[in-house]
Amino acid sequence: MVESVTLFYNETCTECLRARDNLARIMSERHIGFTAKEVSANVDNRDLLILTSGQVGAPVVLVNKREVVGLDRPRLQRLLGFDVGQDHPAHW
Repeated sequence: MVESVTLFYNETCTECLRARDNLARIMSERHIGFTAKEVSANVDNRDLLILTSGQVGAPVVLVNKREVVGLDRPRLQRLLGFDVGQDHPAHW
């Protein structure tokens, strides 16, 4: 069961902003905790991104603390337990 989803995003990345808005909506509809952390201006969030995922670039999604680098649909589906289908970033 998914307890939390965290998105690390960059404010200048259009794909990241669409992911932030759509993941917030999808998680809200499914009553799953969602947090978005901006990393370009917030050093603490950037440090947390590196510490938790080993990545330095966004977007990165953490599903129950397991990372999805970029917006990898098969991995998101596997970790979330449902297919984001038309809600996947490729359609945003």
